[in-house]
Formats: sequence, structure tokens, C-alpha cells
Amino acid sequence: AQKYAAAEGFEHVTDIVMGRCSMCHAAEPGWEGIMWPPKGVMLETPEQVAMLAREIYLQAGITHAMPPANVSYIEPEERAAIVAWFRAAEG
Repeated sequence: AQKYAAAEGFEHVTDIVMGRCSMCHAAEPGWEGIMWPPKGVMLETPEQVAMLAREIYLQAGITHAMPPANVSYIEPEERAAIVAWFRAAEG
């Protein structure tokens, strides 16, 4: 998690995740009809973003599986920022 938190783009990606993912991936989701965080994944803090970097990269950056049906309107530039951040951390 430390290498992802230290990687270039981490703050920007954290802002993206907070704006596009945390309404569902929260201890108390704010999206109607969602009673608990999907698959138990919580993305409410920078620490959680760093710890779940690979999953964020795969689900939102690479496969576009999240958010489902792009319900939070994540932009292609935001997905690209997630990919760039993860790859920067990986070296």
C-alpha cells in the first residue's frame, strides 16, 4: 500500500475514487437500494484506496467493470489517471 500511496497521481486518483466510487463502497452506502458496500469493499479513505490499488486498477481502470453501467459517469480521462497511477507505482 505504501508504494501506491507514494506514487505520482495518488491524490488525484483518491479524489476520483471518492467522487465516483465511495457513494456505494462505504460503510453506509449513499446509493438507493444498496444496504452495504458491494463485496465488502470500502473506499472511503486514502488508506483504503492505497490498500485496494490493484482492484481499483483492474475494475475501474482496465476492465471498466466499475462502476456498473458507468452509473457515476467516470470519464475516460479519470480511468486513464487510475491506470497511469497504478503503473507508476509498479515501475
